[in-house]
Amino acid sequence: TIQFWPDVRTEDNPEGIFETGDFEYDTLRNRLREMAFLNKGVRIVFRDERGEEPKENDFCYEGGLKEFVKYLNRHKQVLFPEPIYTEGIKDGILVEMAMQYNDSYTENVYTFANNIATPDGGTHLQGFNTAVTRAINDYGRRYKILKDNEPNLKGEDVRESLTAIVSIKMEDPQFESQT
Repeated sequence: TIQFWPDVRTEDNPEGIFETGDFEYDTLRNRLREMAFLNKGVRIVFRDERGEEPKENDFCYEGGLKEFVKYLNRHKQVLFPEPIYTEGIKDGILVEMAMQYNDSYTENVYTFANNIATPDGGTHLQGFNTAVTRAINDYGRRYKILKDNEPNLKGEDVRESLTAIVSIKMEDPQFESQT
């Protein structure tokens, strides 16, 4: 069990870390939900005891990234019922990926390294983008959906309407410009 009370800077505690102990409930709830998705089977109970009525959320996702993709697509019409999921370890790096197409026109690919969002991408995003584009083009050629005289599909076209999560876990990651 981990309990947290902020170390607030006050007259009695001038060395406190935080200027205020007033945290945004929704921000914390969303981040803790994300952590539960990224660590399948881990239960996170978030209880905010401020105010007259305590608020509590209980997050546990046995399906991990598959459930994360389903959650992100919950208000969309999906093109197949279950997300595609794979995981593996290569050179000591755990890689997990889940993806599912929906009826929107937007690409929603989220990447994480050691549970930290990597909005600027990285080699894990580049590898994912390359692999998905190559797989779709190879399939199209193999089954004559793409004719020999037609160019390959572009990556942005392949990822249109795709929701995906790519998560890696590794020792000593290097983040560019992490704040």
